[in-house]
Amino acid sequence: MTTTSNTLTNLREVGGPGLQHGRRRTVYRANTDPVAPAAYPAALAAVVDLRRVDETDAVPHPLAATPAYRSVPLFDPASAIESAAEAVHLEDQYTDWLDRHRSGIAAALRTIATADGDVLVCCAAGKDRTGIVSALLARHWGADVEAVGADYAASAAGLVERFAAERAASTDPVATAIGHRCVPEIMTTVIERVERRWGSVDGYLRSIGLRDDEIAAL
Repeated sequence: MTTTSNTLTNLREVGGPGLQHGRRRTVYRANTDPVAPAAYPAALAAVVDLRRVDETDAVPHPLAATPAYRSVPLFDPASAIESAAEAVHLEDQYTDWLDRHRSGIAAALRTIATADGDVLVCCAAGKDRTGIVSALLARHWGADVEAVGADYAASAAGLVERFAAERAASTDPVATAIGHRCVPEIMTTVIERVERRWGSVDGYLRSIGLRDDEIAAL
């Protein structure tokens, strides 16, 4: 029998403490586990679930039956692969996603922009797909690159037990270790690449099709 708890280990505000102070809504980030609905912030206007359909079928989101729930897979179903074969390390995988999964990233951000109230963004661990969307949001809101990296790395503490279980079950410990890396330099590298190529995070958002009013609504 599946048990539930009231603890969501990787739940926090996007960007770190204080970044969203004074904004019209709060955007949270989290992992997904079979927790009780009480584990989540109250009165969410939108729950943006970035997982693939096979993941949501296997582990339904605890808030899936609420009006706030939105399934917005970041990995584009039209894309045959999630990452290029040569994108081994997370910095390169995330950079590859920015191009390969433009439609999924744009859909997630539009869902956030149109929400009339607080928002939760989540994926399986709340680190990778959620990390990309969170980093773009935090930098758009004015966080410095170091703060974006620190927010990414904060997931490490909340995923200790999850990662230990994954290591114990892994048949490819090298790949598992690569996927578990959670240090600031991963996301600071990705943001620096975004700004070098597109000039700014907002420049990237325009390149994936977001209008200026949608960007302003974030």
